[in-house]
Amino acid sequence: MRVIVLPVCQVELHPHVLLKYDFQISPSSIKSPDVNKSKNAHAHEFYLTPYCSSILSSGSIHTVCEIIKNSIVLRQLFNIQTEDEANIENKIDFKEHGRFIAFGPETDICICALLIPHISSLELNYINQIDPPISRQNSKINYAHSQSPSANKEKMSVERDTVHLWISLNDLCHKSIHIDHILKQSGILSKLSQIGSWIQSYHENTHQSMTTTNIDTSLQLIKARARTLVWDIMEMKNEILYPHPVHGRIPNFRNNPNCSTNLAQLEEFQQARVIEICPSLAQEHLRLFSLCQGKVVLTPAPSIDDAICYKLDPTFLRNHDLARAATKSGAAALGTIVNLTAIGNLHVDIFVVASVIVNPISGARLGKGKGYGDIEYAMMYQLGACNNKTLVVTTVHESQLLNDLPASVMTEHDLPVNVIITPKRIIYTNNTFTRPHAINWNDIDSETMLNLPVLKEFKRIQKVI
Repeated sequence: MRVIVLPVCQVELHPHVLLKYDFQISPSSIKSPDVNKSKNAHAHEFYLTPYCSSILSSGSIHTVCEIIKNSIVLRQLFNIQTEDEANIENKIDFKEHGRFIAFGPETDICICALLIPHISSLELNYINQIDPPISRQNSKINYAHSQSPSANKEKMSVERDTVHLWISLNDLCHKSIHIDHILKQSGILSKLSQIGSWIQSYHENTHQSMTTTNIDTSLQLIKARARTLVWDIMEMKNEILYPHPVHGRIPNFRNNPNCSTNLAQLEEFQQARVIEICPSLAQEHLRLFSLCQGKVVLTPAPSIDDAICYKLDPTFLRNHDLARAATKSGAAALGTIVNLTAIGNLHVDIFVVASVIVNPISGARLGKGKGYGDIEYAMMYQLGACNNKTLVVTTVHESQLLNDLPASVMTEHDLPVNVIITPKRIIYTNNTFTRPHAINWNDIDSETMLNLPVLKEFKRIQKVI
């Protein structure tokens, strides 16, 4: 008989459980690149898994206490100090905050759910870890790329043995995430709804708050931790096509063409005439797909002094030019330059913004830290091309979702999203953030002015107005 330990909490009033990835990679687990490439793309897959152990002869509660004692993350969650080790059972208060769920003869598993206050995954994943630099976010992984064709394509020395994430109980029950065989056993997922009911009942009956705890961490460090965590996970799970490493970039993730298919299911896309799409590699297929669907595609023109974007109208493009037009260089060669005074003649129906990380509940998001998408939307809003009817969408990989990305990362000048498209699904967020309606010139530094020369002309026009 085995016991699963599931720490549970509420994140934005939604029941969540703590699961983990185990990234203890051995060289033998990586297959030779001589094997067919397509078959080897996911040679070593990782699954979210719970803490699990065989029940000791001393009983299930003692087993749970031993699991907690031997995990630095669980010790942090339950505030277990060295002096508490002999008395963990009383420290946790299983009667008040614990529930055991048995499954009878269906499986050899029982679940111990333990209700705790929420501690951010950004704190849990940096226990005994060096924080990433705020100014330049480097990888916590040492990537040694071999030039030898007979060697492994990529060898990794990984500092993160595990990554812990708060997973929505609803996503878990609906199998929206990649879980291992332990949670897939007969009857387990169907009964996990009991945990959600218990959490709700606990809050209603006790009127106690066991939600987010305050983190005494600077906002810039929170952002750096979030981005670096996602970049590390995606590299370790081999979810990036190219370039490597992904750190410092918008992830060009595997299976991104599936996002185009999912976006096409939206009624807003079907009715849209003009779509603004970010210039990142991960959205190249979406730009091509939109052109093939007869949509007018706008994409940024950052290097032209008085132009805000290129306009690609498939009506005036030959079919064999569409693929080229979807690229950065092709947009510059085949697109029509739209200057600041002309953009107001267009109405952007859908604005697709790039993201490194996004909260699927609240719609909060982080880009790579430059703020270009936020600035572009603010300019278009001020010039009349975007308004509150414009649907803001981002396309990301499932690994770019972080349910407890805090709302504090968003300011009035940051762009939230209404809809998230992943290769697997469509997510409608409960976005309550305001969109940027103007540029905050105090946040615009000399590097941004140099990289976006259109800002100088935009500022001049605004002064005239």
